[in-house]
Amino acid sequence: MIAVTTLAFAAVLQSQPLPRRGALGLASTPLTREQAASLKLPEGTGVVVADVVPGFTAANAQLQKGDVVAKMNGKPVSAKTLGELARNLPSNQSVSFDVRRGNQTITLKADMVEKPKDPGTEMYEVSYSHIVSNGKRMRTIITTPRKPGGKRPGFFFIQGFSPNSYDFTLSTSTGDVKTIDGPLLHQFASEGFVTIRVEKPGVGDSEGGPFADLDYITELDIYRQTLKQLKEHGGVDKDNIFIFGHSMGGAFGPMIAAESQVKGIATYGTAARTWFEYLLDIIRYQGVLAGQTLPAADDEMRIAARIFSQVILERKSAAQVKKSQPKLAPYVDAYFPGGLFNQKTLEFWRQLNDVNFPSYWVKANCRVLAVRGFSDYVTYDIDHKVIADSVNAVHPGWGKFELCPDSDHLFHDWPTEKASITNWTKGKFSMNFSNMMLKWIREVMAEK
Repeated sequence: MIAVTTLAFAAVLQSQPLPRRGALGLASTPLTREQAASLKLPEGTGVVVADVVPGFTAANAQLQKGDVVAKMNGKPVSAKTLGELARNLPSNQSVSFDVRRGNQTITLKADMVEKPKDPGTEMYEVSYSHIVSNGKRMRTIITTPRKPGGKRPGFFFIQGFSPNSYDFTLSTSTGDVKTIDGPLLHQFASEGFVTIRVEKPGVGDSEGGPFADLDYITELDIYRQTLKQLKEHGGVDKDNIFIFGHSMGGAFGPMIAAESQVKGIATYGTAARTWFEYLLDIIRYQGVLAGQTLPAADDEMRIAARIFSQVILERKSAAQVKKSQPKLAPYVDAYFPGGLFNQKTLEFWRQLNDVNFPSYWVKANCRVLAVRGFSDYVTYDIDHKVIADSVNAVHPGWGKFELCPDSDHLFHDWPTEKASITNWTKGKFSMNFSNMMLKWIREVMAEK
């Protein structure tokens, strides 16, 4: 009876449209301590309006550059809380702003303007849908070719670790950190693929969250359900479905493909060994790249190995490690602020470390392309070789490892790892990998 009830509940959720979030259209900067004191606001609260976007909520409320927003809907505003307060307000709902303007305190109101949708292009149309995972609705965004042509190949994009929103206009994406894969998705949408991407819990329109509480196994089901939606799309050629996993997305890709057959998986900038091994490499290598001496990097790696072996392998909490080994406490606090690692609970990383990724790459039973950018200092050749070698050991010729020139972890066109780490999140988007992947997919589809 419980299973039936759960299935019925999921069916109801799937049938109900996922509400569209509103958009403030407001750029702001935090108040300094001195500014907050002069305005008699609690320290850490209040934001200064830097700009407003015409036609959006802030502009409709008559907010002006230089205004200080103290509260929104009666709740104190800060640089940290503004985005979350706005995210929890659906479109068309009234919102009020308590504002300090010069010597005046005023209240401004407007209805939340719906966040604009990607209008698509003459080559493809964009539709907004959702999947249900663990009782929550997750926003999916689908592009479909406008030109008639029968069934089309499917392209499932799985983003990296960070909770960035991928709800933006592909054709105008600039390739910066917020729209990192936009040009790539735009290319595949324009080349006749049905593409799909999904927003993580607590991001964009998606329910659930916060992102920090999401464990690895729970997140895996989101991609499982999204692949199912792509396969059920009436315009998709089910015999030619491809997954692309960028960074952490390359960990999820083979696991869902092992459950539901696809034609091929491409991955870029991922890991395939145990997470514990990968972390130690990262700590040593990035330290040296950032300017540490080799002896200093070696010392730090040894300390990190002691800490991470207890937290990841032995599943001790950060507090337990500090209590048992007080000398490590400053390092534990640095690695695990608030008991989290890289803004995620420790269980996420433990579950990730438990996965035997070479086995899943074999179980996926499909063609595989594993690529590392030549200037990608975040990942290593060895992981991508492990992927290709694991596949080729069972299916000779099915796995392929390549290096991509002038492309860092974010696809920016820096020629070296040093240039990338020095100019992180900056640079011009390189289409080198996207072109490489598209060529590979065309070749795989042409195979008999």
